[in-house]
Amino acid sequence: MEISLSFSQIAHFFSGVSTLFLIILPILALAVIAEMGLRLLMKRGYPYKHSLVSFAVGVGHILTQAITYGIIIGVIGGAAYHFRLFTVHFSWSDIPLVLVLFVACDFFFYWEHRTSHRVRFLWATHSVHHSAEDMVLSTAIRLGWTAILSGIFFFYLPLVLLGFSPKIIGTMISVSLLYQIFVHTELVPHIPGIEWVINTPSAHRVHHGSNHEYIDKNFGGVFLIWDHLFGTYQKELENIEIRYGLVEKRSSWWDPFVIAYGEFWNIGKSSFQAKGWRAKLGYFWHPPGWSPTR
Repeated sequence: MEISLSFSQIAHFFSGVSTLFLIILPILALAVIAEMGLRLLMKRGYPYKHSLVSFAVGVGHILTQAITYGIIIGVIGGAAYHFRLFTVHFSWSDIPLVLVLFVACDFFFYWEHRTSHRVRFLWATHSVHHSAEDMVLSTAIRLGWTAILSGIFFFYLPLVLLGFSPKIIGTMISVSLLYQIFVHTELVPHIPGIEWVINTPSAHRVHHGSNHEYIDKNFGGVFLIWDHLFGTYQKELENIEIRYGLVEKRSSWWDPFVIAYGEFWNIGKSSFQAKGWRAKLGYFWHPPGWSPTR
């Protein structure tokens, strides 16, 4: 098997990434300004400092992903695509095929997302997003810098092996993430009935809760049908105020590097101090909060 990436292919990929962020960032900026104005009008205040930290972490995410996405999609995805069982001739005008792939990507996102909460080494990347202690739109861009270590693309390899190109899959995931920006807000109340199918701000507030009743719930990206099917749905409870952020706080709430790499440090420290290789590896593969004595 030979995998070759020409300079023009790499340049084309990075051009696509840049174009995508040029579209998403202005939308996010306008939405953040609108949300800020509404919160102030409603006399709810706005977490300016936490929002600035989220943007700082988001900038680090963009810079690191510009490199890692090229490796993930160009090399890992290209290698899997070489062994595809079929070749899907994808067209955006083929609406049924577009919808099927979008739903399929959301299904695999559910399992990638759920696994990222249950395997601590993967949680080390995803926990960056959950480090925000306020639920505002800027929280959406508080994303990890270590996607290449999280292995998230491997969850979508079945679609690559079925013949969908990695680039198209990446585009579908990006469209899903664009929708998910707007579920990071407290301004939209619970909407009865819709959460049988679609992810909502209320459902995602639950997902970000560190309360015992809310932990590891509502993993769906665009659709919540997966959570209903697999038993992870939780409605926002009127009598329990959501406590955002991590159960075990980072040593700094404002340092982007501590936020981005703090959990890797914690894993390494716990593993180093553990006795026996089973316990040492356990800190990587067991859920967050696990220890040999529990």
